[in-house]
Amino acid sequence: MIKINNAWIRIAMLNFLFVAVLGTFLRFAFIRELFFLDYLHFQTAHWHLAIFGWIYQALFTFLIGAFLSEEQQSKKIYQLLFWSNQFLITIVFITLITSGSSFFSVGLDISFISLIGIFVFSLIKDLNRTDTSKNLISIGLLKVALFFLLLSFIGTLSIIPIELLFSTKRSVLYYLSSQFFLHFQYNGWFIFGILSLSFRMIENYGIQVNVGKFQQFKWVSFSAVFVTYFLNIYWGYPGHLTFLWIASLGGGVLQFFALLLVRKEVVKLFKELKFHLNPITITLLKISYISFISKLILQVIIAYPALASVALTIRNYSIAYFHLVFLCITSVFLFAWNIQHKQIRIVKHNSNSGLYIFSIALLLVELLLFLQGTLLWIGEGFMPFYYEILFFFTLGLPIGIILIIFQNINFTYFSAIKIIK
Repeated sequence: MIKINNAWIRIAMLNFLFVAVLGTFLRFAFIRELFFLDYLHFQTAHWHLAIFGWIYQALFTFLIGAFLSEEQQSKKIYQLLFWSNQFLITIVFITLITSGSSFFSVGLDISFISLIGIFVFSLIKDLNRTDTSKNLISIGLLKVALFFLLLSFIGTLSIIPIELLFSTKRSVLYYLSSQFFLHFQYNGWFIFGILSLSFRMIENYGIQVNVGKFQQFKWVSFSAVFVTYFLNIYWGYPGHLTFLWIASLGGGVLQFFALLLVRKEVVKLFKELKFHLNPITITLLKISYISFISKLILQVIIAYPALASVALTIRNYSIAYFHLVFLCITSVFLFAWNIQHKQIRIVKHNSNSGLYIFSIALLLVELLLFLQGTLLWIGEGFMPFYYEILFFFTLGLPIGIILIIFQNINFTYFSAIKIIK
């Protein structure tokens, strides 16, 4: 039985709202000068809160709710960890906005890493006590996700020695260390985290899984995450095409091979699973899956050196790719999980305006970023009113989240009144 801590997920949703509002301010800064906004400081705070305040806190909540017993979930260690995480990310957020990245903010990040280490140790310890079967694919995927979560912080921990030894903040090593963190977060922790939740849901509904096939999928995908990091090395050393071919051909082919291994099984599982799912959950899961396939296609396409250079030099493409993973794959899946387990209320007779506005705005932003990037690539420059249109589309994200939160506050309030009566 999956049980989710209501207070925790509401905090994570509020963090996501702040992320969306901050992103909207960053878009508006290209239209009008905002005297209070230091763009670089706000940008750093934006992605910190996105990764640690929204994705990490949401996965923390869902993984505990999905994999641990009610008795284990109620342990003080998890309560303490969640609120300590929230306290630290709030302090880091304020520090980054006011003074930017510094040794103090990096020190806070290291403190956060310590809490994450305790979380991983506690969760694995409780998992070993809860599930005696080693054949559960969801448990295996979860352990891989936790491995990548810890591995990613090698990039963060290496920043201080790089700063001290090489004294140049924008050195190639600094770039590679920061990309190491982002790569294993986006492609490791995020992806395997939501895969583990997917299979946990499948197992809870009693649907049979071809364990052998999905074990192969797990290890091929695991290998692909390491191989695709070579793309970042190529961008650091663009003259060495071997790094590009390893990343794009090796990593891309490995990931497609992993999907081919289980393609028929995935179709079969989804046919059985959809009878248990809310229709809106199905739509959101399809968006997440199609976005994941799009990500793989993009990784293969940039095997061509000229396209790899375009992807590196045209910022619109880079932003669109990160948003594809963070929003279209991961955040949309987390919304789907929320809906399926009744943490986001679905209105039967009225329109679910918050979800619709958020989803439409998300797709429009992605399309606009890719379109503008393509126009720059072919030498057509910027489309008229590009930044104004981008701001208008982006505005739909915080508006959608506000409506989702407001709708659920009203739902909780009126449910409580009904119970009292």
